[in-house]
Amino acid sequence: MKHNTLSLSKGLRELVELSAPYWGAEAEIIRAYWGSPVRTEKTDKKWLTHQVYKEYCNGVAPYLEMLNKQFLNISNRESRSRLLELAEVVYEEVEHYSMFADLFSLIDGTDFNLTGDELNNAGAWPENDELMNLRKEHIEASPYLGERAMRFTEGGYVALFSEGMKLAGRGVFEDAISKVCKKIHDDEFSHMLLGIIETDSDSMSEEEWSTLQQFSVEQLKKRLMMRNAQFSFPVSENRMQELIAGNAKPVTFDYPYAEQLLNKKAA
Repeated sequence: MKHNTLSLSKGLRELVELSAPYWGAEAEIIRAYWGSPVRTEKTDKKWLTHQVYKEYCNGVAPYLEMLNKQFLNISNRESRSRLLELAEVVYEEVEHYSMFADLFSLIDGTDFNLTGDELNNAGAWPENDELMNLRKEHIEASPYLGERAMRFTEGGYVALFSEGMKLAGRGVFEDAISKVCKKIHDDEFSHMLLGIIETDSDSMSEEEWSTLQQFSVEQLKKRLMMRNAQFSFPVSENRMQELIAGNAKPVTFDYPYAEQLLNKKAA
């Protein structure tokens, strides 16, 4: 099956256009931190603890739960294929969690050993809780559209990893951050693009697209507040208000590569 051009609905293209400034804003926040006067060893340990928490609680744990449930249903080829797919995702998520934990250890000089309640207490932060609660509210309001909005906004167009990998050559620790972020970017970018493209649906009405766009933009705004807090507020309140209003350089969505991925998947 071949695609000469990427055929997407008007609704999805509008959603991408609406989201692009917020993806760019998230990248701006992270980029600002690296050279910010607020950055210290303490704030580096802070953002890494938060990221380890996100990788474990929002990555490893939910996929591990899905994997365990899938073990109860492996009676046919399709279910076994799903089991293998989940096992591969769990492996990746654990690897990413471990890589950020190792970055923390590089600063601290000791092994990162927080798990369970200790990690919840040290790693959770209000702005991330607000984002997660908003996603729950959207799913409760409309399970179908809320789930789609959550999948669409997850990752923020891999801004953390794309900005982190640019640190190469700026120091030993920065080189380590860059290496980790490049590895995770390479793992996640294709999944992220496919996830966005596969949000499309011919069966959705204009009203449903409008709701999905509303949910997604609201979540992307919360992501900006989450990231600014995670990185110890490197962006001023005035600039944050501009970013939340959508006044940032938009990210250019990689439609050509998304088309290649779809072609490969369909082959």
